[in-house]
Amino acid sequence: MMTVDLPRPALSSRPDPAATAPSASRSFTRRTALAGGIGAAGAAALSMSAPSADAAGPAPAGGHHGGHHGGSAPAVHWERGRLFPTFDRAASTVRVGDMRKLDGFDRLLLITLQGLVNRERPELYLIADDVDETWIPDLPARTRYEKHPLDLVGRFRRRISGAVVYDMDAPDTINLATTIAAQRGAVVATADQASEHHLKVIEDLRGRFDDDPAAIYAYATDHLWEKSTHKVLVGLPPTHTVEVDGVEWTELLREKERVTDSSNLGTQTVDLTGQVGDGEVFVRLSDSFPEDGWGPALHHATLTVDGEQTADFVPGTDAEAEFLFDGSGSQTKDGLRFADGGSSFIYRFEVPAGASAVSIDLELENEYLVSTTGTAPTRVEPFSSFRDFAIATSALITWLPPSGDSGSQFSELLAKVDPGTVYAGWFANDVDGEWSGVELCSTHGVIVVAADYYMNASVLSGIPATTRARPTKPSRGRVNDRTYLTLTFGEGDNIQFCERHMRELWDDPARGSVPMNWTITPLLEDIGPALLHHFQRTATENDFLVCGPSGAGYTYGDSWPKDQLDVFTKASGRYQSRTGLDVVYAYSTPESGKPSPTLPDWVLESYAKNVELRGIMQTDEKGAISDPGAAVPLLGTFYPAGGVDTYREELLAKIEEERGADGADEKGGPLFIAGLINAWSWTPSDVKELVESLPEDVEVVLADEFFDLFARTA
Repeated sequence: MMTVDLPRPALSSRPDPAATAPSASRSFTRRTALAGGIGAAGAAALSMSAPSADAAGPAPAGGHHGGHHGGSAPAVHWERGRLFPTFDRAASTVRVGDMRKLDGFDRLLLITLQGLVNRERPELYLIADDVDETWIPDLPARTRYEKHPLDLVGRFRRRISGAVVYDMDAPDTINLATTIAAQRGAVVATADQASEHHLKVIEDLRGRFDDDPAAIYAYATDHLWEKSTHKVLVGLPPTHTVEVDGVEWTELLREKERVTDSSNLGTQTVDLTGQVGDGEVFVRLSDSFPEDGWGPALHHATLTVDGEQTADFVPGTDAEAEFLFDGSGSQTKDGLRFADGGSSFIYRFEVPAGASAVSIDLELENEYLVSTTGTAPTRVEPFSSFRDFAIATSALITWLPPSGDSGSQFSELLAKVDPGTVYAGWFANDVDGEWSGVELCSTHGVIVVAADYYMNASVLSGIPATTRARPTKPSRGRVNDRTYLTLTFGEGDNIQFCERHMRELWDDPARGSVPMNWTITPLLEDIGPALLHHFQRTATENDFLVCGPSGAGYTYGDSWPKDQLDVFTKASGRYQSRTGLDVVYAYSTPESGKPSPTLPDWVLESYAKNVELRGIMQTDEKGAISDPGAAVPLLGTFYPAGGVDTYREELLAKIEEERGADGADEKGGPLFIAGLINAWSWTPSDVKELVESLPEDVEVVLADEFFDLFARTA
């Protein structure tokens, strides 16, 4: 636990709510879980009351590169050496709107309103799910709940110049509309919403664009870039799918064994007769053992109706597109589609009335679960999260897959900004998009911050809290001839994870019972100081905060231009020094089907020169890499997929392999293992169960002591 001096949290006008439930998780792969449950602590009381919501009219247009455009934004400032802007202190009374019962269309209207309001003075906080309410008691400001959240439009009407209307038939116009709205001091709305709330339509995008994302974003770059900030780029999906309440699924096929090696690859015939609804049937493929992360992989599908083939496709082809109803929780690769953990993918098939025999042949492997329903299970709505930040900063929003033709378009956009610029949000194509997107950004010297589900950035940035901390003192423990294990929850570079799922994990009663490390981003110092303050203040002696990949943002250091990497490591050094983080969890550029390569010497030299570090843990599953006396000790992580039993079995097997059957390290001396914990599928209770089941000659320590002991073996 790092040393930090923290004031008492200020009181809130509402009592501490009961513990909240998490949102549904889409996947246990690296990034795609929609998580829930959080909390925070505030700091010193704020001064200066906010002006009345009715006192200010819409902000005038104008601006300059790196500032705000389409409206003066006195609350937002870009300070030298900071990757995110700073916002003026929030108003002493923050209005709260509860959107939990609203659909995505109304949420989009309110979140774009929030961006307009908070760029003048942060004073509007919105609740999208239970996790957002959990933070409210810790905010050092009085809160006032709006009884009807849509009444906020009328309350802040004089801040709004009008509405920009988007076209759901060309959904990427939602991103275009958000960029235009930021520049013109408007909200984003449907035509019906504009009429209902008596808002002047200042731009109507309906019918102006074909459903062609490349053309829409080319238009945005050509016409809106010059008046957008050049200090941050934002990537957000224009829409997302939402589960329809009340849909019942019938399970028809399940793999009952744990299979992770494709050994059960084969064609399964599933009878859909009797499952057809009103002329259609939906088939869902999900993970039968979601804790493992080895869900279904589909190679080929054929639908037969009364002896006639009506569908025949390979995933990832044009033939599949006609039938893929919702693939948002899945990925494609080499002619197959797969979904792990909490993810799934759904096909829709039309079936003629009166059909007497309907079946589907599925060529499947690994841990599959096949279910059906006759009712449309999901619907498409605008994606609204994080748009308040884009409005407040007047950032250009795109959603360009980082490979193929769109990758070239994305590259052209990245080339327009300086090294060290942040790309905040996420990438299309999920895991494939992550790898290619982070690599593409890295080659351009652009730092990735996963932020697409981050809520209330424009007000949390303006709520001050003490985040300065000092590293722990060096360990003086004796190095023994035994196995030293340190266990680390991943995902902490992801600010939405820090805001949401990390708090749920943090509130597990088992936290603090055994040593465990938590990755977290030092960028919360700017964009969520109250969140970082909470984790620092409530950490036990068995909690240690580690800087998430790969410092001040997510990047692949070995993909950076060599002459530019110091830009990133210097920024990391500044942020980590202020927040007391002196261990980094890092990534190198992934190679498909291979272990991640070891970070090269020139990358480690840049870290050694610019960041005060005890050591780096790197995802490559190779174990110890560097010499203990290296300028920056580097150890690979050990990461067996699966639950506690699998982890323990593979860990003990690794120890036996490293030490030999007699338990003695062939090289002599201690053995060091840096274990990674899947933050989407494990909890502190699971870590406690693992630790308590290990033999006595395995000592579990925090990462600071781990690297101190490792260095002492030089």
